[in-house]
Amino acid sequence: MSKILSVIRTNVKYWWLYLLNGIIFLIAGAVVFSNPFSSYILLSIFFSVTLFVTGIFEIVFAVSNREEMHGWGWSLASGIVDLVIGFILMIYPSVTMAVIPFFLGFWFMFRGISLIGFSIQLNTAKIPNWGWVLLGGILLIIVAVVILDNPALGVATILGLMAAAFCLTGILSIIFAFRLKHAKKLFNQV
Repeated sequence: MSKILSVIRTNVKYWWLYLLNGIIFLIAGAVVFSNPFSSYILLSIFFSVTLFVTGIFEIVFAVSNREEMHGWGWSLASGIVDLVIGFILMIYPSVTMAVIPFFLGFWFMFRGISLIGFSIQLNTAKIPNWGWVLLGGILLIIVAVVILDNPALGVATILGLMAAAFCLTGILSIIFAFRLKHAKKLFNQV
């Protein structure tokens, strides 16, 4: 138990990276909601850049906490997946338009599994409100299954699901960031 507390004390100093991550996803969701049909190409490029930047943030978080954080490899893996997929999508925007529902489905699935893993870590550390992160992970997995089950639902449906999932991911990243900040305050008092 003291090992977990020691890990949390050390890695919560970078809670703001998850806050930035959440803000980026909220902006992405707002862009998709406000202009759903204007440009599928622009959306795929914006999505790829968002994934790329998010991957960088997550890799920085994982690497900076690798010696103190148990299970830091999950954050690193998540960041590498985001970075690689974002880079591939930036290089091939025309191919991206054809396969983006599959990329999104698998990416949301991976993101949901990551959030479930984070919620388990929060629960183990007895940080309150961890259930919201768990619920968000489950909801993202459900969105992923819907996208993967029927990618031909049409661009409008995919865009709507993508916008909702971006917003959900942003909100959950912000909640996670503030839970880490709360944990930081608690540990500074101890």
